[in-house]
Amino acid sequence: MKIKVDNVNEQINLIFEAKNDGKFRFKKRSNPFDFGLCFSTREFEFDTNTYLEWQIGYDALVSQVKSGEKETSVNIEFYNDKGQKKYPYELSEILFHAIKVNLITKDEIKSLISEISSYDDFIDTKPIETSTSKDKININEYDFIETSTKLPTLFFTKMEDCSQIDISVEKQQYASGVQPMIYFCIGIGAFKESLTGKKSSKGDLITYPVNSSNIANFLAIIRVFGMASERHRNDIIKILNLLL
Repeated sequence: MKIKVDNVNEQINLIFEAKNDGKFRFKKRSNPFDFGLCFSTREFEFDTNTYLEWQIGYDALVSQVKSGEKETSVNIEFYNDKGQKKYPYELSEILFHAIKVNLITKDEIKSLISEISSYDDFIDTKPIETSTSKDKININEYDFIETSTKLPTLFFTKMEDCSQIDISVEKQQYASGVQPMIYFCIGIGAFKESLTGKKSSKGDLITYPVNSSNIANFLAIIRVFGMASERHRNDIIKILNLLL
């Protein structure tokens, strides 16, 4: 994803490749609460049920930027809640440029800091629910006991241009507990270029314009990060103060 700032029109253009690439995946779903199925943009056409699922972040390690693994347009260093040296990245970059082109005022940022500082109810505290089947499951003549773990997914749908935020609560891979994974889902109709009824070709790019009509989407995302966990809240407050 590339960020292009249009100072004349007070707009930020987010430019994506029209293909699946790591944290950017094109999916289809028939309603806002479906899990969504990923598809090959080279083999299948985009349609009105298509959306881009973006596992959006807000910071990057300085070492990642200096090695070329990640790119940022805001080279301001800060230390996160774990004491790691980082740069603003993706969501934080967008907010930084939004202030520069007058999409967000500094007073709005100050109000946001005050609001997020007051959060004391966090998504990562939601309990993990498990249930055990009474019947054994036989696979290749070996008996297993099946346990189901309920990890909720939260949806925030009250956003502009049919976008929404999906928050998937997942078990931590190398630690106990859970971690909320936050995805910004952009409906195909919100992009500047029309791809409906088409397949993508190598090199195709699509643009998501960020302007006064949808900047509220990114303020909503920063709020969700602020309530994801206490650690996220502390990081977000540091970044917002940095942007001021």
